[in-house]
Formats: sequence, structure tokens, C-alpha cells
Amino acid sequence: MTSVPRAFQRATVAAAEACFKSGASRRFLVADEVGLGKTTVAREIVRRLSHDGTKHLTVYYVTGNTRVSDQNATRLVDFLADEAKKAARSKADRLSMIPLFKPSDFPLRLYSLAPLTSFPPETTRPNTGSAVERAFLGLLLEAAVPGVLEALPNGFMQQRAKSGWTRACDAAARLFGKGDTKLIAAYRDALRGRFGYGLKRKIVASAVSDSPSRALTVLRRLLAEASLIGHPPDLIIFDEFQGFRHLLAPAAGDRLGQALLGTGRKKPAMLLLSATPYRLYGDAWDGKAGAQAHEELFDTIEFLTRDKVVRKRAEDLFSSFGEVLHAIGDAGEDDVDQHLAGRAVTIRQEIEALLRPHIARTERLPQSDAANRTHQTPLPVAVPDLRMFKHFATPLTDRNRSAASAYWLSVPLPAQALGARYKIVDKIDFRREPALPMLNANRRLGEGQDGWGNPKLRALQAINGASDLALPWVAPSLPWWTPAGPWEGSPSPKTLLFSRFRATPQSVAALMSLGVEDAYLDKAGAARRKGWDGKRLQPKSGLPVMGLFHPSPFLIRETDPLAGGHATPALALRTVSAQIRAALHKLCITVRSKPKKDAERAQAAWSLLASIERRSGDFTNSQAAWEQASDDESVLGKIVGDRHTFEPIDWISARELRRLAELALAGPAVVVGRAVRRHFPDAIASDHLPTLVWFCWHRLRTYLDKSVFWQRLGRGNPTEILLEAVKQGGLESVLDEHFWLALGQTKPAQLIEELGSALHPSLGSFTFKSLPTGSAPIRLRCHAAVPFSGSDSADSETTVRALIDDGTDRPPRAEGLRRAFNTPFWPHILATTSVGQEGLDFHSWCRRIVHWDLPSNPVDLEQREGRISRYGGLLVRRPLGKDHKSQALLAATESKRSPWIEVARLAEGDRGDAKGLAPWWACKGASVSRHVLALTKSRDLARFDHLQRQRLLYRLALGQPNQEDLVNHLARGSDHKIAQLSRLAIDLSPTPVD
Repeated sequence: MTSVPRAFQRATVAAAEACFKSGASRRFLVADEVGLGKTTVAREIVRRLSHDGTKHLTVYYVTGNTRVSDQNATRLVDFLADEAKKAARSKADRLSMIPLFKPSDFPLRLYSLAPLTSFPPETTRPNTGSAVERAFLGLLLEAAVPGVLEALPNGFMQQRAKSGWTRACDAAARLFGKGDTKLIAAYRDALRGRFGYGLKRKIVASAVSDSPSRALTVLRRLLAEASLIGHPPDLIIFDEFQGFRHLLAPAAGDRLGQALLGTGRKKPAMLLLSATPYRLYGDAWDGKAGAQAHEELFDTIEFLTRDKVVRKRAEDLFSSFGEVLHAIGDAGEDDVDQHLAGRAVTIRQEIEALLRPHIARTERLPQSDAANRTHQTPLPVAVPDLRMFKHFATPLTDRNRSAASAYWLSVPLPAQALGARYKIVDKIDFRREPALPMLNANRRLGEGQDGWGNPKLRALQAINGASDLALPWVAPSLPWWTPAGPWEGSPSPKTLLFSRFRATPQSVAALMSLGVEDAYLDKAGAARRKGWDGKRLQPKSGLPVMGLFHPSPFLIRETDPLAGGHATPALALRTVSAQIRAALHKLCITVRSKPKKDAERAQAAWSLLASIERRSGDFTNSQAAWEQASDDESVLGKIVGDRHTFEPIDWISARELRRLAELALAGPAVVVGRAVRRHFPDAIASDHLPTLVWFCWHRLRTYLDKSVFWQRLGRGNPTEILLEAVKQGGLESVLDEHFWLALGQTKPAQLIEELGSALHPSLGSFTFKSLPTGSAPIRLRCHAAVPFSGSDSADSETTVRALIDDGTDRPPRAEGLRRAFNTPFWPHILATTSVGQEGLDFHSWCRRIVHWDLPSNPVDLEQREGRISRYGGLLVRRPLGKDHKSQALLAATESKRSPWIEVARLAEGDRGDAKGLAPWWACKGASVSRHVLALTKSRDLARFDHLQRQRLLYRLALGQPNQEDLVNHLARGSDHKIAQLSRLAIDLSPTPVD
């Protein structure tokens, strides 16, 4: 699927370019609604300003979320070739570390920076940086101020670093070399700007009088200042800037902040990205008064225009607009007064004309809940649930007991799941109680089938049954034949779950994964570990395994089930059988149907294909690819080496033809190769075949070889089970859909490599406390369901590893989980908190969202659902695939390309609109499957209805004081009046350019 900018995105790019070239403020805000591709706009601006990477351009990409940075930074330069893309992206993730990396000669440079590490505050949360950074800082400080290191307190630079300090110093010395004289001079100037003259004495005095962490933070900020002056940006992209708004208004004495915004005539262009450039604070449900969010909007307008007069004009216009809206709300009629509506439209147009030169915002048409499918059946509370609450609440202190219900409602097994970071359970000794659901080493199988004493978990178990979670992949949106067996009826897709507390995703993911193991491993205690580790697809299993995972170039090239009858697997098998027979005939290999002895010969497919590939000219390449894949495995190496003993043949038996046809139709490796070849024709060429072989053996085989899968798919011979599953579950159509979708973010040659990295994330585990407290903890695996709520601190270590070990190229664990969820494979549930709420994509194979706990305001509700309502997501592919299936499959028969290419052509012709939003962001039949988990008679039921009404109106509160009061006032009207009011919202969509 291509990521070519659509009409509304091209219009936004043009508006931003016009602002940058105007010579005035050179600041522009892209405020498109959640999920409409602000990163695509930013990428296109980078491409144009850099003249496709040929013109010198230094870009700072600043975002407060490292997960968003990991996802988006590569996308900003994905218009470049692979090697150029690597050269353009710096490994430095903070300003102070830019000098540590030698810049490439490539004209375009992209630095991904986090506010907390690049612009650390001096007064709150001092940040001393990494050990390598401090070691480098020490060398630079000594070069700028000779003798200062000796005078500093012992261990000042080392801080808490211990075993890794020597290695950090060695790395710093290697990077520092003889010292960059310009950097040394710039750092000395920065020191003098802060301390004046007498640097040595004043720096030492600061280190002694202040806390070491604060003194180091000051020195780091000065290094960042010197780095910024030495590597000034031409373009700064502030992504979701409302999270670090202080950078837009630095204090007069903040030299680093002032330098970022530009000094003298050298002022960089600034691109701000945010779906919510102002914040809508939590309403009365939160019990918080909140700040006046409208002031933030006017601060943003003043920043963008650099003009207080424009700010004042905006304040006056928004004030008048608010007066009219209040008057409309005060009127009791069911219709909006036309005179008031006319006044509102006039003022709205003036506001739009004032802001459009600096702000662009494209929105979908507001949708009522009728456009989506909301499931909010009240959840009954069972007796075990109340026992769980009593067990948790009773031992708590009087001060904390009032909060017990919130934790009990949200966190399954709260006494065991809440860790030391939660003060509510600090020093609390929870005891075991008879008949109480709990985890222990000797628990009974199936003990958690009723939700472990949690009504929400019980509801989730009903939404995502173990039978669906135990499937190795989800059903396709455009099946080539009717899914059967475990995939009959196209089982429910993946689930994205949002909760309030950080312990909830971990507990939910671990217990849902445990439920899958309970259903299919049929073992408890120590035997469970052995059952989980049991493997059935090892090379010692014999040659049938080798045939399953051999991506035979001959079979991939010569067969295509879509090129003939394929309405059923039986017809598709006849099609590929005829194709193989015809290909063998060209190689002068006959098929013997008699005598019976010859017709029933059953040579293993692995050896048979080796002999055929000698005749087809594929043997040398496939042998070389397998030798690379078996480099460190002795058993596999011997099996691969034996291929040299297989001689060319001039006939095969009818039985062997049937086996080859079965492998061609449903062999996992052949299916992968044929699917990727529809999008990358060179997939089986000599320089790419090794990647395909390595993936099939080391990634796909190991992924599929799970005891849970074997038990779910049925008992019997592993080879026959897997061949049947590939047919029943339409694996080839699933992979074809996935590769087509991935082309929007991945080069064709990298499709297999990208999928391989996603099939190999560290899914992790979660540790529960045992009862009574103090006994050995219980660790559960997370696999079918995973938590996405870890700390960003682990992710930041990527840069440090890059400094010490140049060979590292692993994505952070959180990014690996996101990639895995965005494949049709495990995990099927991703549970998260507000960490996953903004800026991240989870839409590829998910259209169901579960609100485990409700957000506090409609903006957060929209942000959550924006994770799956995005470009080309499952939301739109399901109805498009259904509507265009027959035509797309017919076109694929003739073109031998992906049916999705024809779906895209037909959909854009039939359903496209002038803006370019349809069909890939919105189309008929595209609906979020939304589940609200609320107890019977819970106020959450009323809260959700209220949030939905607010969601239709909150845009009217832009620029207004007391936003929640205004929205609530307007929301009291009828549905008809609310629909009329929503059409008065300010429209900042850019002027179309074509």
C-alpha cells in the first residue's frame, strides 16, 4: 500500500511551504485530527525542503515519547534509498551527544531528540545523562578548562556508574580523539556565558555547593548549547508539542532554549504537529477544576505569528464566538436560531482567515455512535468478585481503604499484581483465603475461567475466547476461498485495550495468556514448562519438516492458485497440480501413473525438490541460501550437505506429484515466498533468496512450533496439521494483504526482513506476588496478550549501546511489540495505558477497542480510538475487501499480482472524494468495534454516553474559557440540535492545491 500524500495532505504541505517562504514567522502548525497522517505531511515537507535529499538540510525531530520517535523518525526519511536513509538518521538521541557521532557526508541530517534528555531542567528532575556522555563531557571540560577535573570532587563524573565506567571512558576517549577545536571553543564560550571568567574556580564551587546531579545537569545543558550552535537546525519538527510547551517560551535567561528558537537572523523553520494543540481538561467526573486551556491556544497563536496584535485579535474574535454559542445554548428551541447561526458563521470565517496562514487542520465528518458498534452491556458482580474486594480492602490502612474499589475494579488479582511502586499496598501483608481465586504454584487447571474474581476480566474472556487467542494468525480481509476449521466464520480480530493503572495491562495480559495455556496445554505445575517448550518441527524430526520450510524457487515461480480455479482448496490444489505437471514437462520430467510400483513411489519432498532444482537451474542458489541459514547448526548443516548427493531425475510418481502440489498450495515456506513475490518479483533471486530461507527456517518455523498452536489446530501428524491449517486459515491471502499494507512504510526488498523482526520480539512475562506475602513470586508468560506499558528508560539505552557496540541495530522492546501487534500473528491482545494513547499506530490488524477504564474527556477518547482508525487500517480493508473481492481476484488471475492492487484501484475510483479522505480513512461499512466494560448500575455507563455527546461538540470549545462548562451546556440539547451545532465548528482545512 503506497503512502503517497493525498489531496488534503498536499494542500497542507503547500500551506506550510508558503508560510516558511513568507520570510515572516516561518512557523506552522499541522493540527489534523487523530490518525490522518501528520507524519506523512512532515515527511513531504522534509523531502521538498531537502530537494529529495540532495540539498543540505539539518532537521531536529523533537517528541516527548520515545515510542513515537522510534516509529516516526524513520518515516520522515523513507523517501530515500536504503543506504541514504541510514546515512541521514543520526544515532544521537540528545543534543549533548551529537558531537559524539561523526556526521556522514549525506546532505540531509535528521536528529531525533527528547525534551527531557536534550533540554534537561535545572531545578526539577536533574538529569546527569549516560555514563558515556559524562565521560565525554569530562574530556571536553578538561580541554576547555585545563586542570578542572583534578579539582572536582572525587567521582563527580562517574556518579553511580560502576562496572561499566571503564568501558564508557574507553568509548569516550575513542570518540573524543584529539578533540574538536571548534567544539572546545564553543563549549568554553558557553561556560563563560554561564559562569563568566575564572571558570575553573567557579565550576568547582558550583560542583561543591550545588548537588552533584544539578551541577552536572548545568554542564550538560552547556554542552547541548555548544552542540546546537555547532549543528544549527534548518527545520525543527515539534511532534505533540503540548507535552513540552515550555520549549516554545523559554525564559529570558535560558540560553539553551533561546538558542533553539534561533538567534539573530538565523531562525529555523518550525513545524508543529498535534491533533490537540490545546488541551481539554478533565471535567467534573474527575473532580478537578483544571486550568484555562484557551490561554494555551492563544499562546500558540502568538508563538506561530510572533505577533501580540494577532493574539489580541484572536482573543476578541473567539470571545464573540463564545457569546453567540452561549446564546444558542440558552435558547430552548429544538432548532438553532438562524440569526444566531448567521452571526456565528460570520465570526467563524474571520477566525479562519486569521489563522489559516499558520494552522491547518483536516477533520473527518463527525460521526454519531450509530456509525460504530458499541457494546456496553452492564457487567454483573459475582460472589467471588466481592470476596476478592473484601480480601484486598480489609488489610489496607484507613487512609487508603477509600481507594480500594478503584484498584479492585481495574486490576485483576490486585493483592498479587500491585507492585512496590503502589503505596496502597506498601507493607501490607495479604493472607491466603479458602475459596478465593488466586495464583499459586499448585493451583488447579482452569481456576481462572471465571475471571479471577474480576468482572471486567470475565467480560474480556468472553470477547476474546481462548480458542481465538490460540490461533497462530488472524483471518484475511479478502479470503481467496472460504475459511474453514478453526478460522470458520472469520474469528474476531485483534484487540487494543486501554486502562487507567499501569499494573492493569500487565496483569490482564499475563492472565489472558495463562488462560490460553490452561485451555490447550492441559498441564499444571512443573509439567507446564516442559509442555510449553515441547517442539515438533526440529530438523531431527526428519525430512518432512525440511520440505515444509523450504521456499523452493521452482514451486514459487511455477505455481499460482489464483491463475486457475480456486473457489475451494480442492480446486486450487488441482490448479497448482496442473501447473507443476506443465513445468515438469518443460524440464523433460514425466509423471508416472503406472506401473503401480512407480506410481506409488514416495520420495521425500526435500530430496525430490533438490533433484528437480538441479534440472530447473535453481539448485546452486537454494543450496547457497541453506548453507548460510545452517551456519551454526550441526544437524541442519548435515541435512543441507546431503542435498549434494541428490541427482537430477527424469520422472516422478503420481503420488509425489500430489505431495508437491500440496506443498505448493499450503507449504508455509512456498506460501510466504509466493506472497512476497507478488510485491517484490526479485524475492527468489540469488541475492534475496538467503533472506527468505533464513526467515522461513529461523523465524516462521520457530514461531509456528508452539504447543498451544498444535493443540488448537488438532492432533495428528505435524506436517499434515500444518498443511491443513495453511489452507483453512488462508495464510497466503493473509500474507499477501500484510505485505501490500506494509509497502506504505517498507521497501519491497525489506518486506521479509521487517516481518522477521516482528515475529521475534521479546514478549516478556509478569511476576505476581505469592500469598502469603513474602513467599516465592509467580512468573507468568505474556504471548497471546502482551502489556504495552513499560518504562521508556530501557529504550533510551539503544543510543548508549550504539556508542559502545557499533553492531547493534535492534529496535527497543516497545517498538518490537508494536511491530508484532501490527502483523497478523501473535500477540492478539495489546493492553496499554495512556502510554499507548497518542501518536502510535495499532491499526494494521485491529478494529476492536476495549475501554477497560474510561478516559476523563472526549479528546482522550478520540485519541484512544485514533490508534486503530488510521490510514488503510483493518477498519476500511474489511468492507473494501468484501465489496471488491470477485473483481480483485479476477484481475489477479490475469496479472499475477496482489488482488489488493485491484481493490485499491476500484475503491479509489468508486469511493474516492475530493479531499482524499475516502476510502482509506473513511468508507461505508468501516466501523470501530467498541467495548465499554462497566459494572451494573455503574456511573461509567452514563459517563460514556456523556463523553460521546461531548465528542461531537468539543471542537466548538476551541479558544473558550471554561471549555467543559460550555460543552456540557450545549450537550443538554437534543440530538438534532447537537448535529446542527457541530456544523458551526471552526474549519481550518487548507485551500486545495489541485
